[in-house]
Amino acid sequence: MKERIIEIIKNSAGKVTFKKLSKQLTIDDCELRQLLQELKSAGQILQKDNTYTLFPEDLRIGTISLSSFGNKYIFYAGEKISVAADFFDACLLHDTVAFTVNKRGEAEIVSIVERTLGKMTCEVISEDGKKMVKSSHGDDVDLAKEILDTLFPGDIILVNAQPSDVVGYNNYEFIKKIGRRDDPEIDDLAIALNYGFDNDYSPEYMEEVYKLPTEVSESELAGRVDYRQQRCFTIDGAYTKDMDDGVYGEMLENGNIRVYVHIADVSHYIKMGSKIFERACEKTTSLYLNNSVFHMLHYIIANGICSLNPSVDRLAKTVVMEIDQNGNIVDFDIQKSVINSQKKMIYEDVDELIMHGNIPAGYEKFQKELYVLYDAAVRLEKRYVFKNGKINFASNELDKTYTADGKISHIELRHESASRKMIENLMIAANETVATWLSKMEIPTLYRVHEFPNLEKVNNVLEELRKNGYTVKPIKDISNSKSMQKILNVLSGYQEYPIISGMLVMTMQRARYSVENFGHYALGLDAYLHFTSPIRRLADLLVHMMCELVLIDYEKLTPDVLGHYEEMLKELGSKASRMERQADAAERLAEQRLILKTLEANIGNIYEATIIETGKRIKIRIDGVDTFISCYQLDDVFAFDRTRKIYYDRDTGLHVKIGAKILVELKSVSSINGSYRVIVLGMAEHNEVKKKLLKKDV
Repeated sequence: MKERIIEIIKNSAGKVTFKKLSKQLTIDDCELRQLLQELKSAGQILQKDNTYTLFPEDLRIGTISLSSFGNKYIFYAGEKISVAADFFDACLLHDTVAFTVNKRGEAEIVSIVERTLGKMTCEVISEDGKKMVKSSHGDDVDLAKEILDTLFPGDIILVNAQPSDVVGYNNYEFIKKIGRRDDPEIDDLAIALNYGFDNDYSPEYMEEVYKLPTEVSESELAGRVDYRQQRCFTIDGAYTKDMDDGVYGEMLENGNIRVYVHIADVSHYIKMGSKIFERACEKTTSLYLNNSVFHMLHYIIANGICSLNPSVDRLAKTVVMEIDQNGNIVDFDIQKSVINSQKKMIYEDVDELIMHGNIPAGYEKFQKELYVLYDAAVRLEKRYVFKNGKINFASNELDKTYTADGKISHIELRHESASRKMIENLMIAANETVATWLSKMEIPTLYRVHEFPNLEKVNNVLEELRKNGYTVKPIKDISNSKSMQKILNVLSGYQEYPIISGMLVMTMQRARYSVENFGHYALGLDAYLHFTSPIRRLADLLVHMMCELVLIDYEKLTPDVLGHYEEMLKELGSKASRMERQADAAERLAEQRLILKTLEANIGNIYEATIIETGKRIKIRIDGVDTFISCYQLDDVFAFDRTRKIYYDRDTGLHVKIGAKILVELKSVSSINGSYRVIVLGMAEHNEVKKKLLKKDV
């Protein structure tokens, strides 16, 4: 039937209306719309108003995203293309669109190909005595009068926005009221809904949840290795309730270390075709916004039977690895198991023991195992870094302390933690082992792939760094991660390294899920996947399901069956990659909103701001939130070096460069566009005087 639609378009001078198609085809309008949508999504036809044409060769298809400043861009072939200003306002976040690229390198949108997320939150406001509805993007929303009459200023509502037959417009349908502007945590809820996440569950879903067991039965232990007497434990954040992974380590007589990584056996309880699985495929990940959690799996599952809670039996899949002195995994086994975690540990306590020798109460009997696991992680890290070329970018994550009413009381850059690094390396090893196993067995799976970056982008950043006084040479070959590793090693001694590292991170391609194994550039691994977080990530759950098939039903895996699973994994992997981007954007926005609220309560205060970018527009950062100032704002307090074309402090001679700290007075905050306004006062006192330029070749 699709071929027939294409034929009709060709025979109608290249364009045809829906009405004409409906008359010529012997199918109902609902089925016809579905076929047309499939052809649009496949890039075979294009819809403009109510007319369909063959897809022009000069058009591209991409997905609308939002920058941290609220600007629209299109994610296309791993690149970000800015959308032309005020162009095609009817486009929403996550729309798949057809577009051209103008001479300025901006995207000009021709048509909406598919709307993947039509639900959006709006606020009812009063403007000049007239009741109006504004979307979360600031657009006016038209609702029927009988609906509007039931609403009041300050109401936050959910609507469904679908493209109109007239290009550039949307039709809005009221769904429900979700709260009031001054409700606690309403911002987190609104952000989650706008990015496709919620904690809504159907009665059919909950019926399946309540049928799941709450404890492990004897009948479930058949065919499993029993590790209930092993002194294994979990290590997580203090408030973590959904614990995917437990660990244990023992030193062998040959000097090798045997590590056990126990991962919750979620696939034992969640089956393909169930309502629980279908919803997991819709959300693909849990979303964590400040103090709110929007679960991929209902919290009864995530915090209950599938969480490796202490002192209770839990089913697991265990990766057993023997690690030699050089960090090589010389032997491994993947097993179905049952465990009983002996303790829920937290990162800060483990750091005290490992780094300072202080033994927190309750940790006395686990000292040996913790030191052995730390030794194993150090071995792995040496192999990953020195042999494989793993890139360790600086973390720009923030640690936030909250007051009792959910406000931020303290913010600081997250420091390197021995315990977090230990768990990270043990999980990488487990993921690497499972990926290598499935790859060698030629079993379809979802790999976590990370392709090498664009050489021109990397060298552009290095050129910017050279302008700021850093001695770094251009790279000739970026295909090996060790070239990036060398640059970071050269720059890592500077105080402003986290900023520089962040600039280079932005040149990287985004890691994604794929049934094709392209390796993982940043980790320097030939095969990698996600296996260790099946409670909160669909990709991990799908990998567990493929492992289950190998461990239990290997003889049934015919070429046809494998082909079926590969197609399913391909589709779900693409969606998981997209939803991961959405979750990351939602988390950044929620964090930014909360920080801006804190800043808003402190207008007039003096802050230390960090220079992130230089030029005519200077980007500064306060408490993890960025804004721009004009270079002309520096004229009153800094002198300008006309030779080097940079500003410097008259008293200290320190230059206004990337990573420099300046003092600013906070004048205003705008939560609408996520920015703030400052007055520049001068250079901060404790700027580090620049070390002698490094001469090391990179």
